[in-house]
Amino acid sequence: DALPILKELKHKLEFHRITDKLHFYSLTELNYDKIENLEFYKDKESILRELNDTSEVINFIKSEGLFELSSVKDISRDLDLIKIEGNYLEPVKYLSILNLLITSREVKKLIKNYELSPEDDNYLTVFLKNLFSDKVIEHNIDSTIDTDGNVKDSASNTLKKIRKEILSVEEKLRKTLSKILKDFTEKDLSRDDIITQRDGRLVIPVKVENKRKVGGIIHNSSTSGATVFIEPNESIELNNEITDLKMQERREIQRILIELSGKISSVSPELKNNLSLLADLDFKQAKARYAMEINGTIPQFGNDIKIKNGYHPVLIQTHKKTEVVPLNLNLTDSKNTLIITGPNAGGKTVTLKTVGLLTLMIQSGLLIPADEETELKIFNKLFVNIGDEQSLENDLSTFSSHLLSLKKIIDSSDENSLILIDEICSGTDPVLGSALSSTLILKFTKQKSFSIVTTHIGELKKLALNYEGIINGSLEFDTVNITPTFKFIEGIPGQSFTFEIASKFDYPNDLLNKAKEFVNPETNNLEDLIKDLLTDKQKYEKQKNEYDRENTRLKGLVSIYDAKINELEKQKKDILKKAKEEATNIISGANKLIEKTVKEIRENKNADIKELRKEFSNEVNKLLPSDSDNSETIDEKEIVEFEKGELVKINNSESSGEIMEISDDNIWVNVNGITVKLKKSDVSKTKKIKSKTEYTTSNIEIKTKSFPNRLDLRGKYAHEILDTLEEFIKDAKLYNLKEVTIVHGKGTGKLRDEVKKIVSKNKDVLSFRAGNWNEGDTGVTILEL
Repeated sequence: DALPILKELKHKLEFHRITDKLHFYSLTELNYDKIENLEFYKDKESILRELNDTSEVINFIKSEGLFELSSVKDISRDLDLIKIEGNYLEPVKYLSILNLLITSREVKKLIKNYELSPEDDNYLTVFLKNLFSDKVIEHNIDSTIDTDGNVKDSASNTLKKIRKEILSVEEKLRKTLSKILKDFTEKDLSRDDIITQRDGRLVIPVKVENKRKVGGIIHNSSTSGATVFIEPNESIELNNEITDLKMQERREIQRILIELSGKISSVSPELKNNLSLLADLDFKQAKARYAMEINGTIPQFGNDIKIKNGYHPVLIQTHKKTEVVPLNLNLTDSKNTLIITGPNAGGKTVTLKTVGLLTLMIQSGLLIPADEETELKIFNKLFVNIGDEQSLENDLSTFSSHLLSLKKIIDSSDENSLILIDEICSGTDPVLGSALSSTLILKFTKQKSFSIVTTHIGELKKLALNYEGIINGSLEFDTVNITPTFKFIEGIPGQSFTFEIASKFDYPNDLLNKAKEFVNPETNNLEDLIKDLLTDKQKYEKQKNEYDRENTRLKGLVSIYDAKINELEKQKKDILKKAKEEATNIISGANKLIEKTVKEIRENKNADIKELRKEFSNEVNKLLPSDSDNSETIDEKEIVEFEKGELVKINNSESSGEIMEISDDNIWVNVNGITVKLKKSDVSKTKKIKSKTEYTTSNIEIKTKSFPNRLDLRGKYAHEILDTLEEFIKDAKLYNLKEVTIVHGKGTGKLRDEVKKIVSKNKDVLSFRAGNWNEGDTGVTILEL
């Protein structure tokens, strides 16, 4: 069931600012009423269905681009009209039906080419199954109506013949009238040297004083009365013939349109269903585009309100997100009432509205600007009392209207209600207002409603100390600069900072000191207690931040240590492997030499045994590792450690440079202003850098500044991409990229065509082509720069 939300409630929370965005992103007029009267769901299943459908459309847009739906018009009445036998429409209206069919077919093709999730009940899968397309009806309309909304000559042989005859007779008539007009002009009978039309017949303008000199029928006169329009006797028969032919033309057009309407009416239910499906797709696409703008997420659902980095959705539409302070707030079943205190303009009302808007958004199927860890409770009722409640119509004061609004909350709220009250009971005596406010807050707390109340009444701060279920809260205030920071602080009541703010506006010190004497000592004690709490909290947060930083640093060190251990283990294994291979080679070589020597001795018994022994000894020494090789054995090999900023020489070259970065196996060295990536084994330590160096390119990778070689244009319209694409090509050229990829999705092809049009004119683009199957296929264009 949908949750009924009053327009007054949406106005107080500025929810219309959100629906305005949905109107902006909607491509058709089919959803105006639906957006204005959004359904607010109170069951988790319906909410999740709406959110998941929107999320699915977001993923599609990111992959394939937008659904182009702007040509879809509301033709439901036209479809109903042609269901009645013998009815037909104005020719131009058939184009709207044709556009519906074309859009349906193109959308169907887009979704078919998209890799849908395997679930049978996801939104786009169900949408695809239900969407109707009929190329035969498309062809029938297209072959009958031209792009200007007129019936084509080729719609029937009869119509073609009639129109040909009309042209022939009209040409004959013009020649006749031209001859008459020439004669009238020579005799100064005609007013203008033109042939015009009146009452559907071709006529000649004649001076009124000459009308009796011309034989024919007068059809009309000019506004001044100086000219009459006469159909000469010689042209009457030809005009009659044209009139008759045009009557035949109208009857034939009527017959053609009735026949066409009959064909369309046979699929009228399917077309009306398509209209409904595409309207819903447009609605979900509008929600998806808005969610992408605010970086919306789907939260968790439970019995609590736990907002993590939640943003007021309207504020991030009008300000940069980095300028808006996120809200972190918790309300639970055991702590269900929050009292927010503090000075004006500190953000109390914005906090109320943020909670209210996030609740309204999520229960109307809109993703919210908050972290995914956010948890929200689903409410059956929402009550908001914000702003000036004065009613001139009912002759009620602000306070009376405020009380009337509170009475409605008292009568209608329950445990499934969210109650938001700004400046409770502020328009009356503070003492009596405090008493009434306390009673109401305790009632809401006891009935297990979730309620947030803002107030300037200091006594209400004590409720959290004396009653369970209530917590204090405030908005942080910079006591040095006397300005709000808009950061919500849970558990600590706020201070009014009355004297501090007055001092900022240059109130005399003696006046402020005198005013402080009138403050109740108990109030001063409470303010001092709050200051101490804030000081302790700030101290704790500072210590926690230091702990978090140190903990992060230690984790980093442990990670580096583990990496070093792994590196040493790897080096050890590599050395052992290499040593075993060398030993195997030595033994194999020695065995071969022994066999060779024995063979030679047997074959040459008289050979000089001493000479053979000497030769054998020399050959064995050649096989054994040299002294320098022995220095790299497992026991003696020295593992060189490098440091950032150290000078090294590149092996097998004359080049030297400074170490810029170090990883497990690699090292980055700056050589003459160019950073090169090398293996650690490719360099050795040195004490100085030569002024002019050269280096081999073997195993060297030039490291440029980070710049992407892909530009994703999906989700944009063709007319929006010119500056973005040309700037990307310019930057890619500066970074010496030779090849870049432009991602535009397959879609309708409009975005791809616009990309080709732009790059074909760009002097920095040598050539371009569509991607191969493993590069993105026709969804990308590869540029060679």
